[in-house]
Amino acid sequence: MTPDHLLTWALENHELAITLLTLLTGTAGGVRHYRKTGRIPLSTLPWRAFRRLAFAFRRRYFTVERPRKRGTIIESPGLEEIQTRLGKESFASGWPLSYRYRGEDLNARRYFLAPSRELPHRQLHIRGFELSDGSVELIAHEEPDPIRHPRAHLRESDMADATPWLQGAWESKALDPRTFDRQQTDG
Repeated sequence: MTPDHLLTWALENHELAITLLTLLTGTAGGVRHYRKTGRIPLSTLPWRAFRRLAFAFRRRYFTVERPRKRGTIIESPGLEEIQTRLGKESFASGWPLSYRYRGEDLNARRYFLAPSRELPHRQLHIRGFELSDGSVELIAHEEPDPIRHPRAHLRESDMADATPWLQGAWESKALDPRTFDRQQTDG
């Protein structure tokens, strides 16, 4: 790669280039500190740059088409209010270890334990898509947790559509994934 190609790439991908530069600079500072003291300065490593790089990598290489299923339309609050509510209900946003659906504006998950299930460590995964009128379409699925059951998660086994459950739960103000009943959504 010639310097001209590198400059062209950096201009086309300026956010990624800035993140990589920040990551290299911060890591170099950490290496210098380690050489002087023999200790890794965890609190000063460029964690935000690592996170941005993971999300840029996810956006670039793990974006897939959105599932065709219909979502639940949330009319009144905007995307910010939905993210706030999900946060209050213990949903973690910005999960970097998942596919990104084209057009996705929200990605949140919540871990829960279902001891009666064959794969007891579960997650409820909610995706949001902001519509042109300001409303947000939400889709959801329940599946094995990717940390505790990685193979089952990647094979997408024991997975269920939770969008119908989400609509009722959203209206009742109770977003506890332990109340999800697979038989209600299987029809």
